[in-house]
Amino acid sequence: MRRVWPAALAASALPALPAAARDAEYRVNLPPGDLSDALATLSAQTGASVATDPGLPRIAARRVSGRMPIRRALERLVDGAPVRVVQVGPTVFRLVRRRAAELADPPTVPPDIVVTARKQSEALSGVAAPVSIYVPDDAAASGAARSAHDVAARVDGLTLTSLGPGRDRPFIRGVADSPFNGFSQSTVSVQLDDARITYDAAEPGLRLVDIARVELLKGPQGPLYGTGALGGVYRIVTNRPVLGAVEGTARFGVSAIGGGGPGGEAEGVLNLPLASDAAAVRLVGYAALDGGWIDDTGGRRNINQSQTLGARAALRVAPAAGWTVDVGGAAQQIATRDSQYVDRRGEEIGRSLPIREPRDTRLRLVHGTVSGPIGTPILTIATAHSWQDQNDIYDASTRPAGAARAYRDRRSYRVFDQEVRLSSGDGTAFSWLVGASYLAATTQASGDLQAVSLVSAPIFRLHRRVTEAAAFADGALPLTRRLRASLGARLFRTTTEDELEEEAGGIAATTKAIVGITPSASLSYEIVSGRVVYARFGTAFRPGGIDPSNTESGRYDADEMRSFDLGMRLSLDRGRLAIDGGLFRSIWKYVQSDYLLPDGLIATRNAGDADIVGAELAIDWWRGAWRLRTGVTLQRPRLTRAPDGADLPEDRRLPVVPDAAGRIELSRAFRLGGTRLLPFIAINLQGASRLSFDDGLDRRLGGFAIARAGATLTRGPLVGRLDIDNLLDTRAASFAFGNPFSVRDARQYTPARPRTLSVSLSRAF
Repeated sequence: MRRVWPAALAASALPALPAAARDAEYRVNLPPGDLSDALATLSAQTGASVATDPGLPRIAARRVSGRMPIRRALERLVDGAPVRVVQVGPTVFRLVRRRAAELADPPTVPPDIVVTARKQSEALSGVAAPVSIYVPDDAAASGAARSAHDVAARVDGLTLTSLGPGRDRPFIRGVADSPFNGFSQSTVSVQLDDARITYDAAEPGLRLVDIARVELLKGPQGPLYGTGALGGVYRIVTNRPVLGAVEGTARFGVSAIGGGGPGGEAEGVLNLPLASDAAAVRLVGYAALDGGWIDDTGGRRNINQSQTLGARAALRVAPAAGWTVDVGGAAQQIATRDSQYVDRRGEEIGRSLPIREPRDTRLRLVHGTVSGPIGTPILTIATAHSWQDQNDIYDASTRPAGAARAYRDRRSYRVFDQEVRLSSGDGTAFSWLVGASYLAATTQASGDLQAVSLVSAPIFRLHRRVTEAAAFADGALPLTRRLRASLGARLFRTTTEDELEEEAGGIAATTKAIVGITPSASLSYEIVSGRVVYARFGTAFRPGGIDPSNTESGRYDADEMRSFDLGMRLSLDRGRLAIDGGLFRSIWKYVQSDYLLPDGLIATRNAGDADIVGAELAIDWWRGAWRLRTGVTLQRPRLTRAPDGADLPEDRRLPVVPDAAGRIELSRAFRLGGTRLLPFIAINLQGASRLSFDDGLDRRLGGFAIARAGATLTRGPLVGRLDIDNLLDTRAASFAFGNPFSVRDARQYTPARPRTLSVSLSRAF
């Protein structure tokens, strides 16, 4: 069986692929009729992603039947039409209008890829918004990412805390409210395909196995994604089942941490056709052991070791031309033996705590999507329900509570998301999207102090339910052949119901409803094909909630974000040089922030107003067998006004996010007979930041650099990898927090993982 490559691989992977991968054949059966219907059917039957340029004439697709490569099927489909097929990746294509200037051969390395983060298929080169794409490839220089931290090392603008797997808070473009996992809604919306999997929970640490790409939408995304998403959207796009194909991959790896414990991982993917090629199922399973590197002075070693177990299943059915039905589920559990902070710095990485701090995080998800044409427009109905449970233990010996020693923090998050939308067909000059959605997010949390006698004393109980009903629309209209304007808006009604019972006694309960609108607008100009400049305005909103610690109002108010962007996407030197960059400014009113109370518990308040200005630049350059990828982010995220409107010191930084960050990666491909060798070296730089703007916790986090190196060996369907992370064994402190009960009394540090050697082998069949 020839290798069938996942849909939507990056264009840059194309030159490295074996010929068999590029010429893989599929069984296709495409009836004549509307082109949009035929392309949707082709995608379901082959896993291909096909984008069409705006303004193409209406095309009647021809009948295509038989076993053939995707490109040949597309060429037969549009035979005789004034368009041509451009191959962007192994299963990624574009249909472009034939012009005299385009009759020459296409660039060797086209910079385009099809993205769906804005809920329509569009070529990245024409998106008038700041978007970064990470495309995994085990055979690429730096390999495939397995976590959000790995993605952050490969794209610009994404920052995470370092509390441990399944407990980190993500921030985009400096929009950071707090390093503490309180109960305010996350500033980043985490999505899996069309499913929203978090509301106010931490990033769940979903392992990135068998995914097509990660799409990072930067800046407020209120019109399309609703409440939250002040900083942006972190969207994981999985590989969908491929009809008519039996394929799979298996991957095994081991790792060793300098001065730490061993690790290992195993992954498997299987795609099976069903019911005469009208349906297919895709199964994914994985297990990983991440070795620890922190020791306890009491004698325990590698106490922050963690285990991850997970599985996904997806079913795709193509009941009629252009229609697809996708149903799927996912489950993952992360168990960590102990937390990963230390209480001193030096050559020895360790700490002395009398109580272990194990953590357990579980995620479950079910989702379904139905999509197909109703005439020319495309109807999409998406439903998802996620469950995320978190169970943490903290050493609370410093808390004045008698014999109490351990604090148990239990949280259960539920998110139900339903959306119905109608969008214009592919290739229309005026692209539009209208829809309605309903979201219900429920949070139940409790905190208990546990004495040595195992007798528990309840500290607090929280029950929160947030609902949002909304209608939204977005449209883009060409003003001239090259100038394009876009407008979007979301009309919403959100209701927050809070009930909080605290140790001191009494129950506080509130219910509040808010009706509002979040607009967006953009203007883009296509200089020539593959060179676009744009300006964008975006907004987002977060509802308020209850906070009895606020003696004046007993709650915190909603906050809102307005952002302005000037950006560009340039393809130069026949596609061998891609430049993506821009300037941005975000104005954040009534910033919600989780903060530490004197007793170690976490509450939420409005901290004031913030202003964030910055610039980003990413460069991807090819020259023969050489490739250079680099990026830099410069930003100034500052809290500028107190809640009462008073001016603040100039250097009141927003937490965790640095003023400067950069990355650079250099690789060169070699051919040794039938074997391809691809070594690389990479460096990630992160500037200094602060833990918190709260008095007594405004601790400086020094900047650091982490170097990586490795090589990929590809021979046919076999891919072997050798990676060395933290090549120089940098002893940097990546975070300055771990335990809320002792952080005020002692310095805490989360050290970067020491030098780690990893070896893996994967095979496709």
